[in-house]
Amino acid sequence: MTVKKALEWAGRVLKEQNIETPVKEAGVLLAFVLSKELSWLYAHPEYILSPKQAERFTSAVRLRSDGMPFQYISNKQEFMSLNFYVDSNCLIPRPDTEILVESALSWLKLHSRGVHRVLDIGTGCGAIAISIARYCEKTMVEAIDLSDGALEIAKKNALYHGVHNRIQFFKADFIHWEAQTPYSVVLSNPPYIPSAALNDLMPGVREYEPLMALDGGEDGLMFYRAIAEKLKRLLYPEGALFVEVGRGQAGHVRGLFDNKGLKTTVYKDLAGIDRVVCVEMSGKNS
Repeated sequence: MTVKKALEWAGRVLKEQNIETPVKEAGVLLAFVLSKELSWLYAHPEYILSPKQAERFTSAVRLRSDGMPFQYISNKQEFMSLNFYVDSNCLIPRPDTEILVESALSWLKLHSRGVHRVLDIGTGCGAIAISIARYCEKTMVEAIDLSDGALEIAKKNALYHGVHNRIQFFKADFIHWEAQTPYSVVLSNPPYIPSAALNDLMPGVREYEPLMALDGGEDGLMFYRAIAEKLKRLLYPEGALFVEVGRGQAGHVRGLFDNKGLKTTVYKDLAGIDRVVCVEMSGKNS
């Protein structure tokens, strides 16, 4: 099987299964299997795949045609210009979440006094915690998650990026967990999909990503309420909270903290959607 024939076959299979941009995805899959750039494929259409390469490519195409996200096939996702191992034990990090990390990093640099204690709630593959530790050396990070599988992945990623000595991962159910010592910064991309809306998610998300990391309760706000109730115990008096929110949720989440007399700020993502709510303890009303 040549590169040209492989791409033609994969494009047909993916198109039949209603995969968007099947030609592009066929190229991405083959480039992954061959460990080549896309440009190389198109420059070498007559290259003949080895039997092992052909078998791996066929398997990858079948998985993708069944709806499995490419990131779970390749076990790789880029986030904050860093590569992370991912599989179905954890959510795939999204570009929108980079707004959460960048906002927190800006705050940390502005308040650069000594070493900051940082908490990441629902760490998943560790993308948020590891990015904070990687780009702000004056941090000691604690990251919690309820999934054993996700925590193992997060530890693996922290070791790969050389920040494992500044991150402590541990299993905890945040709803029933209490902090022993407050933090300078708390971050979370919590589950925020209303339970009834889970069935409406795209098949690649609904059937492959862990629903536990998506289900935000009846109205999607369950975890934000829990964070709001614990915030005074979570943060130092001058600390800050950063939480990612879903489309249309920013006003509701902001209200949970405004009602406690706290200063809130909303940051938009690249599409102009309200994506991150920041809460600063120093903004308490008198």
